[in-house]
Amino acid sequence: MAVASGSTASKRNLDVNTIFANRLRLNLYTSFTGKDRLQTRLQAINITPFSTAVTGTNMTRLAFDGNNNNNDFLQKLEYRFPLSSQAVVYLSATGGEFNDNMFNFNPGFDPSGNGALSRFGRFNPIYRESAEGTGATFNYSFNKALTLSLGYMTRPSVASNPVNKFGLYDGSYAALAQLAFQPTNNLNLGFTYVHSYYNPAGGVQVSGTTGSVFANQPFGNIATSANHYGLQANFRLNPTISLSGWVGYTIAIAEDSTTTNVTRGDNAEIWNWAVTLGLSDVGSEGSFLGFIFGMPPKVTSNDINTRKDKDTSYHLEAFYRYRLNDNIAITPGGFVIFNPEHNSSNNNIYVGSVRITYSF
Repeated sequence: MAVASGSTASKRNLDVNTIFANRLRLNLYTSFTGKDRLQTRLQAINITPFSTAVTGTNMTRLAFDGNNNNNDFLQKLEYRFPLSSQAVVYLSATGGEFNDNMFNFNPGFDPSGNGALSRFGRFNPIYRESAEGTGATFNYSFNKALTLSLGYMTRPSVASNPVNKFGLYDGSYAALAQLAFQPTNNLNLGFTYVHSYYNPAGGVQVSGTTGSVFANQPFGNIATSANHYGLQANFRLNPTISLSGWVGYTIAIAEDSTTTNVTRGDNAEIWNWAVTLGLSDVGSEGSFLGFIFGMPPKVTSNDINTRKDKDTSYHLEAFYRYRLNDNIAITPGGFVIFNPEHNSSNNNIYVGSVRITYSF
């Protein structure tokens, strides 16, 4: 098979390869009052990212990846405490993620170790703007039906190009506001807005490295701000059948003109969407069968005409998480990317996986 990275790139052949990889997490929980929680997570990982460097596209990335040669490190340090019976605060020193601290409308698919096999299939990419950052999240429940979430995260710089800025002025950051509405016990609706800024020293990734090269860097690796809008819904037909979906829209704005053909103020529009179907307790109690179909982030309009996606990619995924017992789950499945990089000249890419999750 062959794939081109970007709509104007040349194709390159991909070989079929099998890899064995692992991630180990140790979570330590501490409480000082009985109502608060300090989470300290150590992680060791050795999973090659199926990103542009490997397959020519980020659309093939797994639900979690990374490689530090299995050297353990502090991946998450977060303190959660209630302000009242209606308000909860999360303070993240490192490893903060919006999707962990608020409802993301894709239950069953969102956990990294037990949900979807793909990065795109877990939830709306809008939640990835936090990028395992440093910051705070605030949830306030007005009543059982309406919850407001606010969040602010600074984005870490890449190791090869560190930057000593914290997102307050010209470092990378993301500021989120979300309203979650639950009119009935079976229906959840949500609107999410994120304003983000990407410093090139931290790596410009407008779409959370889930879409095309152009969707992640619509103007190249230059300073970029963006306004992201997400509509999400989850409907539980009965205790075992759940239907979810989202639509995401982003307006990206060039904040610099250091790159040829880019003018400060240039705009790009990016869309993504997906629908998911989850079937619980299939085969055994606690097991889960999931299906995902959607369109990874795509640049539909760009003042830089050469960085607009010309065709449309589609993501189709199926997986089955079989819970062997309380401690072990086995998840076979796979996904296919049609027209990778939104380029119909590229061959489809197939990714198969068998994930074994041990929880103790």
